[in-house]
Amino acid sequence: MEVVLISLVKMLIFFAVLLNVVPVLVWLERRLLGFFQLRPGPNRVGPFGLLQTLADGIKLIFKESIIHRDVDKFLYLLGPGLVVFTAFASFAVVPVGEPIEVMGHSVPLQIADLNIGLLFLFAVLS
Repeated sequence: MEVVLISLVKMLIFFAVLLNVVPVLVWLERRLLGFFQLRPGPNRVGPFGLLQTLADGIKLIFKESIIHRDVDKFLYLLGPGLVVFTAFASFAVVPVGEPIEVMGHSVPLQIADLNIGLLFLFAVLS
């Protein structure tokens, strides 16, 4: 039971870290490209342009979602899910540090400890 609990906690921390890194990278990209291209817009929304990602999220929420009537809705909605799944699965085999001791168990700092991790990474990314 402890091993399952440790695995669940590792996955939750993994997803939380990755989901919090994305807005920071988006902010950094928009801010730097705004400076490079002499566009002040992305740098003026809030202090240092920090609210630009929030403004983009609000815009996305209120944007009208259009699905053509002749499309296979399951496959249409499955596409973005597959992209997100493969992105997260590619990080599952990457070790981020030395194993640590938790409740008497040696816990590797990666989601899946595969012998063929590099091969799995190439397969998922292809």
